[in-house]
Amino acid sequence: MAGKISRRDLLKGQFVKKRSLKHLNPKWPTEQVAKSIKQKLSDTPPITKLTEYSDSPSELNIISSNKRLRAVDWNEETAAHLLRRTLFAPTFTEIQSAANSTLEETIDQLLSDQTLPGPPEDWVNEAAPDWDNLSEQDINNLVDLYFSRIDVTREWWMNLMSAPVLSIRETMTLFWHDHFATGSSKVFFPQAVYGQNNILRENCLGNFKTMVRKTTFDPAMMIWLDIIDSTKDAPNENFAREVLELFTLGVDNYTQNDIVEGARAFTGYLTDGVETNYDYNLGAGNSNFWNYYNDNHDFTEKTFLGQTGNWNGDDIINIIFEQSATAKFICTKLYQWFLYENVDDSFVDGMADVLRNSNYNIKTVMEYLLTSEHFYDPVLRGAIIKNPLNIVQGGIRQFGLHDKVFPDDFLIDWQWFMGMMPLDPPDVSGWPGYRSWLNSITFPIRKIALINLLDGDGWEDLGFMTDVKKIAQSTTAPNDAEILVKDLALLMFGTPLTETLKSNLLTALLDGMSISEWNINAVGAEDRLRNLFRYMARLPEYQLI
Repeated sequence: MAGKISRRDLLKGQFVKKRSLKHLNPKWPTEQVAKSIKQKLSDTPPITKLTEYSDSPSELNIISSNKRLRAVDWNEETAAHLLRRTLFAPTFTEIQSAANSTLEETIDQLLSDQTLPGPPEDWVNEAAPDWDNLSEQDINNLVDLYFSRIDVTREWWMNLMSAPVLSIRETMTLFWHDHFATGSSKVFFPQAVYGQNNILRENCLGNFKTMVRKTTFDPAMMIWLDIIDSTKDAPNENFAREVLELFTLGVDNYTQNDIVEGARAFTGYLTDGVETNYDYNLGAGNSNFWNYYNDNHDFTEKTFLGQTGNWNGDDIINIIFEQSATAKFICTKLYQWFLYENVDDSFVDGMADVLRNSNYNIKTVMEYLLTSEHFYDPVLRGAIIKNPLNIVQGGIRQFGLHDKVFPDDFLIDWQWFMGMMPLDPPDVSGWPGYRSWLNSITFPIRKIALINLLDGDGWEDLGFMTDVKKIAQSTTAPNDAEILVKDLALLMFGTPLTETLKSNLLTALLDGMSISEWNINAVGAEDRLRNLFRYMARLPEYQLI
């Protein structure tokens, strides 16, 4: 009898092409360690490559309004829309609770401060190894250990995403991870990978300028964009370019000379993978290798964005935040993540004004965005395609499976297949998103993943299944078939329920039974409910929020 093939083995068979390793630094942290890292990554299949589309998303006739949503317009539909966009997936109880509350109270809860979670394990505080005094075998063992710790961090974060907490925090953390896209395959040090993730979470609704400073001078970004190799004799222009183009100003808001001068300012910074020679909290030198900065920083005069002085990296960030384009750039990205790919320039201008006037406070601009009439325009409902974490972590959250123990690598492998591996975005631009989430591989995989969560078997034997009866009982009238399918459609679909779709859902639920015969406690009712959930999980409407 043939042995059972693992998901990872299937990947290896399906993807003959090796993963690209061009981004790795062949000499860091040492040549021997870099060689071991390269070999380790060569032995793993590439994450599913997403199809990037050059065509623009459709234009939507959205209300161009900076007014606040009226209280009279706050209902189940608007509450569900808000929670779909701010959580990985809401439960019906959360939708009902929000609808019975007020918009302001719901927003306050979503944006409220949350106690930070403890780290995945104690190793997050380990110092960097003394690589030069380790044998080749010791190095290989430590490389294996570091990559396994990164997977532990991945699963730790994904569990936070599915936690039954009414908070935007993990969605915002993912947004910032996509914005400051940094790949663990190159960063390598799990301490640094966790450290950046914690910075994003801790500052996700804080001050944008503070976040830029902390991510810029944190080990993960220094390694990812090779600032560790940037010296006065060989400034790293790529680092300066990414800070300007991808993190703060966006294209067309700086010149090539600004890149050159900015690169000279970002010289002399160093990390061993855990510590750096610059303390962004103090704005001053730190640790025993500060002499490296004195020897390698360009202390000469520089002209950046029209201002001349003996600038360092912190000075460059200060000048960037004096530019009006900075607020417009990040507000555009917030709009695209939470509303739609095609932005309304007038509304984004209003967001940018709010952000600048609040001294770049992210919570303030998010409150402005989420209480706006514009955000709740009906044409925006279902205008975003769920990302793979919405599918799996959202499914776990929505189906009440957060406290279940999943098989090893179960959560990771689904993301591997669907092209959104947390802590490993495809490049410095983050995930392309929108239509790229769906292709001939990822679309059927999404359906398989959801059915696996519903039934507890199929792809992987979980040892448990979703309690579909419990979900149905949380709706407003579980013994009324018509109201039940309406409520479940509100829970699982991003688009309004049409009469045709309602009829199809009733057919799937009743399976020949008359509407008047339906009772949730009747013999066979749970099987009928499970068939309905399977049917809904396979529909295109389930892919939208």
